[in-house]
Amino acid sequence: MASVSSQPQFRYTQPPSKVLHLRNLPWECTEEELIELGKPFGKVVNTKCNVGANRNQAFIEFADLNQAIAMISYYASSSEPAQVRGKTVYLQYSNRQEIVNNKTTADVAGNVLLVTIEGQDARLVSIDVLHLVFSAFGFVHKITTFEKTAGFQALVQFSDAETATSAKNSLDGRSIPR
Repeated sequence: MASVSSQPQFRYTQPPSKVLHLRNLPWECTEEELIELGKPFGKVVNTKCNVGANRNQAFIEFADLNQAIAMISYYASSSEPAQVRGKTVYLQYSNRQEIVNNKTTADVAGNVLLVTIEGQDARLVSIDVLHLVFSAFGFVHKITTFEKTAGFQALVQFSDAETATSAKNSLDGRSIPR
């Protein structure tokens, strides 16, 4: 097998499902890349990208169970592993029978952002600094800070969803200055 990883490409712990779980995807893998990977085996009816702690996992849902079985069977017997952008992708059946995209939470833009501040100096970021950074995008109604296992977090409430979306798109993944 072409894979140099000691990690198995397949895990047969789940019964067959029309939803496949993919691991070890490249950073910010797109829905189009997932559809392209599944297209030779059948109609991909739904995807969920960039899930998991490292955002390197995804789900593909086929229209029919036999299409998912065909994809798993093909890569289980192929000398070439499934790949996206040259990176070996690990496949397994999901424990889900369909992908549910919960459109009532994170997928729908709202006027409140959940901000996670990572790193050793996360606790040094004050509400005043957060207000200064986020008010550059519009009026900030409220800021609430708290600690979770993910790190130091804040909820930042704007006047409207457009302002929150603008702030998110501009600041996502960026460092906050001291």
